[in-house]
Amino acid sequence: MNFEKGSHLRDQLSLHFIVFIWGFTAILGRYISVDAISLVFNRTAMTTVAIALFMFWKKRPFRASWKEIGFMALCGVLIATHWITFFGAIKIANISLTLAGISTGALWSALLKPVLDKGKIDIIELLLGAIVVVGVVVIFYETPDAANLRYYEFLGLKVTNYQLGVLIALISASLSASFSILNKQLVARYPLPVQVTFWELGFAFIGVGLYDLIFGSHNPMSLWITTTSDWYFMAILALLCTAYPFIQSVELLKRMSPFSVMLAINLEPVYGIGLAALIFGAQENMTPTFYIGVVVILATVIANGIIKAQKRKSLS
Repeated sequence: MNFEKGSHLRDQLSLHFIVFIWGFTAILGRYISVDAISLVFNRTAMTTVAIALFMFWKKRPFRASWKEIGFMALCGVLIATHWITFFGAIKIANISLTLAGISTGALWSALLKPVLDKGKIDIIELLLGAIVVVGVVVIFYETPDAANLRYYEFLGLKVTNYQLGVLIALISASLSASFSILNKQLVARYPLPVQVTFWELGFAFIGVGLYDLIFGSHNPMSLWITTTSDWYFMAILALLCTAYPFIQSVELLKRMSPFSVMLAINLEPVYGIGLAALIFGAQENMTPTFYIGVVVILATVIANGIIKAQKRKSLS
């Protein structure tokens, strides 16, 4: 019994360490000097190679049917676009506002699931989504650092760089939710999660390269980072903050309930916002109103998870 308790404690600590690492991802995105597209191009390349080496080491197969490869390609494009919008929002606004927008991911999942997974619309989830909108509106009108304030105009509407960052972060959250829903369908049919991630990140890398070839610089080789400091930060981002957490989280899911994992993952914005304020100081210090908005969003997301868990328990 003591052994089981000790194992459970180690798993909990390992899970929160992974979530803490994910919260550090935004910090690294701020330090890496290249733009969001180049950042994701390098991140997916390095992570794909790292996972491939892990698979060779563990003698895992790379095989997959053409049908599944097509689905993985779609998921790869979604995750690449999610990362590009995520890091783009950080560079346009700041880390705190971006993570506040990203924290709406679970509610986006609830709203998109009926569309992508042919499920039923849940009235409670819609009501909780309305509460999240209140939190989003609160953070939308934040102006954390007037010295870095810029204005953009679209179709006659003027927004600040901070407001634009929040909007992009919301789009990023919806892309992340879409990826999660479709990826769950894929893993249910193809229960080899490490292989799935290898193919998805590989297609994410190819997708970013093709985008740059057609619509960008027309020379994807120009996307490779060149400075030594960027290589150091990119190695940490790709290996410590992407490859390691994924492989470790797959192992933890074998022993922990999805609900426990979900509750811990919801703390990612908390860790990230706290780290940003600690490291970047005045650039990331927000007003009390902002933190009220974040609490409203996170409390609603956690409440949604608790309600779902209770429903599953009553049906079992």
